[in-house]
Amino acid sequence: MRPARIPATVVTGFLGAGKTTLVNHLIESTRPMQIGIIVNEFGEVGIDGQLIVADERAVIEINNGCVCCTVRTDLVASVRDMLMRFGDRLERLVIETSGLADPAPVLQTFLADPVVRERVELESVVAVVDAMHVHAQLHDDIAREQIVFADRILINKTDLVSADALAALVGEMTGLNPTARIDFAQRSAIDVQTLFGMHTFSVDNLLAIEPGLLEEDGHEHEHDDSIASCAIVVPGAIDATRFNRWVNQLVQTQGEQLLRMKGVLNMHDEPRRLHFHSVHMLLDTKFGRAWMRDETRENRFVMIGRNIDATHMRDGLLSCMN
Repeated sequence: MRPARIPATVVTGFLGAGKTTLVNHLIESTRPMQIGIIVNEFGEVGIDGQLIVADERAVIEINNGCVCCTVRTDLVASVRDMLMRFGDRLERLVIETSGLADPAPVLQTFLADPVVRERVELESVVAVVDAMHVHAQLHDDIAREQIVFADRILINKTDLVSADALAALVGEMTGLNPTARIDFAQRSAIDVQTLFGMHTFSVDNLLAIEPGLLEEDGHEHEHDDSIASCAIVVPGAIDATRFNRWVNQLVQTQGEQLLRMKGVLNMHDEPRRLHFHSVHMLLDTKFGRAWMRDETRENRFVMIGRNIDATHMRDGLLSCMN
């Protein structure tokens, strides 16, 4: 008897919307469920994989830029790898796409690739929306498509906007995608019981948006070439005072063009790693797990934005070293 197909949730959303926070919330809320996580990043250095709270064996990272452009190779290979790792013990898949990924080719893989289609069932596509910054992002075709192709829209960071602004945002989301269910959250804390097990993905709705999706090369995808990433990996310890001064000055002067920054940092005289996030001019930090005794303490820092001076950015971070 053929085993039931494994349900999969695809998490999309523009840079800094709260996708990784949602994935962590789903993992924490369903332990000890065996969930396989596939996470894609824009840039050659992986950060998000280190921010996922799942066991390392349950996480596969794709760091070559955009899962939508390698959908026939890396994504399919990652799904197959996850199925082989866990076998019948795998209960669910969660795929977190890059904030710059076009969702259509990702969905095309689940519907068109024979191996994936036979073993995995696409249950829902969740677009996480940053309530504070979404208006500035909707000029981007990718940001709009992430919303249009979703069957669930999670409006996140609702505590950062007024009730009137939130109501207007709901109207805007409904205008872009009238069939999607809209949920609200702070720090992506959705009720998991309203997401897992709820089959909201609809092929008919998807084909109404993109009739040629199931055809080979049936969806044209272009990148915004003005957006680039700068990745820095350096060993050693960072002085907290100097880092705070540098990064605050950086967002004050370049916050509009810096779409996203994130890092896993080794702070001087601190046994735990520091998780750093920023979206435009909003900064957030929290401590993660402690460094292992035999672990190399290195700093991994990624910036995504327009007209980034990589040399200047690297020199700035190096100036913060203890």
